[in-house]
Amino acid sequence: MDNKNDEKQKVKVAQYLRMSTNLQEFSLDNQAQFIKKYADDNNMEILHTYDDAGKSGVSTSGRHDFNKLINDILTKEINIDAVLVYDVSRFGRFKDPQEGIYYKYLLKMNKVDVIYCAENLPANSDTETFILSSLMYAAGAFSKNLSIKVFAGHVNLVKRGYYQGGVPGYGLKRKLLDNNNKAKMILNNGERKSLQTDRIVLVPGSKKETDLVKKIFNMFIFEGLNEYLIASKLNQEGYKYSDRSDWTRSRIHSVLINNRYTGKYTYNRTSQKLKTKRVQNPEEDWIEYNSFFKPIISEEKFRLAKEIIDNRSIKMSNEEILEFLKKILSTHGKISGFIIDEEDNGPSSSVVASRFGGLLPAYKLINYTPERDYRYLEINSSLRIKHNHIINKIHQEINNSEISILDNKLITINKSLTFTIILSRCRRMRSGKYRWIVRLDRGLNPEVSVIARMNSLNTEPVDYYILPSLESFENELSLKENNNLLFEMYRFDNIRTFFDMLSTTEMEVA
Repeated sequence: MDNKNDEKQKVKVAQYLRMSTNLQEFSLDNQAQFIKKYADDNNMEILHTYDDAGKSGVSTSGRHDFNKLINDILTKEINIDAVLVYDVSRFGRFKDPQEGIYYKYLLKMNKVDVIYCAENLPANSDTETFILSSLMYAAGAFSKNLSIKVFAGHVNLVKRGYYQGGVPGYGLKRKLLDNNNKAKMILNNGERKSLQTDRIVLVPGSKKETDLVKKIFNMFIFEGLNEYLIASKLNQEGYKYSDRSDWTRSRIHSVLINNRYTGKYTYNRTSQKLKTKRVQNPEEDWIEYNSFFKPIISEEKFRLAKEIIDNRSIKMSNEEILEFLKKILSTHGKISGFIIDEEDNGPSSSVVASRFGGLLPAYKLINYTPERDYRYLEINSSLRIKHNHIINKIHQEINNSEISILDNKLITINKSLTFTIILSRCRRMRSGKYRWIVRLDRGLNPEVSVIARMNSLNTEPVDYYILPSLESFENELSLKENNNLLFEMYRFDNIRTFFDMLSTTEMEVA
């Protein structure tokens, strides 16, 4: 009888597991066993399990089960008293520790506690809050420091001649070495090293492949053949690409611009750290090293090929480019960026776009209307006007406040609140349903993002979503006609609510 009463009194909990490393210490199984013992010792019953295997904890982006756990609690899909996690770092190594505290507070507001089983935090609430903030800061700092250390380690390996990822290119192979630099095997496409002490270097492929690379450069430099003609000639002569398929113009071009054939490898041209946007790094940050193998193509020959590619369109005037486009139109009956790029005797589509402010303005100058429906450009233009009207309305509604606007995007009220206004175009899907794609501009770092969903004609807003920066939404959102409760919490029928918020902010500042 007593056992039944104890069973009824058990605390209902869910467990959240996360692992972004292969270290056995953090395996999902080890976390689950530890949490199970904690639950048994504290009269808890684990009713639900959420796990994100192989997911970084620096943000909630890509952590499907974490987001589902939060949403299930908010929408009352599950009825629990607490969420058990192994430690603070498993809950998340957030770059901003307040983000982790925010999610804990959000669950607390829904009467669900977050318990870090391995941390043994004190029962005193003030002390617990202080220590928890420190632990979350340490967890986020660990990811940042680890990123710096990993990058430094990669740089060190690059300078010692070891290869650090990416597709080598036709005629080059990846060779696996042990910790004594003794060759182990050639890695095929998709294969990776399994031991941390192993290293990878680039080596030439077969003599047939390297001879073909030399042939391609000679045909391009000395015979004056463009990429399309080289590909056609190689296919006629029976040459095949590494996967036994035909050569194409783009494959020839990738050979001609691959400086690894000179025995050099350039690292850190681009970078993407801690889930941030990939960026092009300045040339002074590039890291270059000499490979272990003898160059297949001399630096002089590679430079000549690069000059030919770079000089194709430099000397062409705007009038000559337009004549070139007219010739393409006469030949093909239509124009597109792909067709332009396939013509080797003229500028690339990117050059045309940069000269005339886009491909469409260039098409307009030669009286060409593309087949594709570009009415969305007119819609975007009207949305920009509507965006300005909304900003003017804010000026009128809060005329006693100090308002500053950066690049017509970031709005600051009384030097205390920053926000952006985003007008989301309505798109009709083939199914007949509507979608609104929203791209949040994280670079501006606004405290609030106000999203106005436009009607089906894209003439007037139908409602507004007021999203705080503390809520870690995806950079790109896809809103439906009816969304889950997590979004609906921030939906308002009119912008009057936001004006009232701003008025409150103004009074608090005063």
